[in-house]
Amino acid sequence: METEAKLLEERAHEFLSRGELDQAFSLFKEAAHIYKAKGQHKQAALCFAAAAGCWSKKCGERLFFNSALYYEEAARQSEVSRDLEYASLLYKYAAINYERDGEFVNFSDCFYRSRECYRKYLAYSFISPKKIHHIVRAEAERGAGVKLRHIFFWLVLTFSYLVWGYGERPIRAFFFALAVIFLSAIFYLWGGLSKAGELFRPEFLEAFYFSAVTFTTVGYGDIVPIGLSKAVGILEAFCGIFIMPLFVVALSRKYLRI
Repeated sequence: METEAKLLEERAHEFLSRGELDQAFSLFKEAAHIYKAKGQHKQAALCFAAAAGCWSKKCGERLFFNSALYYEEAARQSEVSRDLEYASLLYKYAAINYERDGEFVNFSDCFYRSRECYRKYLAYSFISPKKIHHIVRAEAERGAGVKLRHIFFWLVLTFSYLVWGYGERPIRAFFFALAVIFLSAIFYLWGGLSKAGELFRPEFLEAFYFSAVTFTTVGYGDIVPIGLSKAVGILEAFCGIFIMPLFVVALSRKYLRI
């Protein structure tokens, strides 16, 4: 069975070299399914990616769905093989082709998975590089500057993942906002708040109310922070300024596509 897959792959390359894209596409696809069934995920990823490339080249500016479908399958096989950098690239190609074909739900999913694979790749690259198994090996960048850049990108992607799911999970921004409001309310229980010029120890509902007003930057002025609560209030308001627009943008970009 493995020999059959290799022969099919070789014949596909021959057809590809002659520009016979239909035959090359079919043979790459058949070989990829055989490799997948045998658990040879690296070869399956390469063959699925080759099949997607053949279809994309054959169809030109129309019918991108098959290209997207096989790029996505190639990305899954690459992910199983733990080449997360290559998987990220393949998911990106799948997302581009889904978007061209008007498949925006699939585009959203592939875009999200592309970012998530790259975030995991960056984490592995400086925590446990041995866990990365390259299918397509590029020339490795080295040096302290590269490591610092990877750490910075990982931090940015992790923040984006947590706050709004790379712009594709708006509900995550909503729950993140609730978490900030809730945690700030707990701090206000132990900090100082003032009402009508008098210092008082709030109950939880009062602290939660003040926290929500501060986060949304409404600022009614009926309750005023005192002491340490001022620092918490500044930080919470700063979070609100950034998180609320992210929620609106993520919600609009996701659902206006539909």
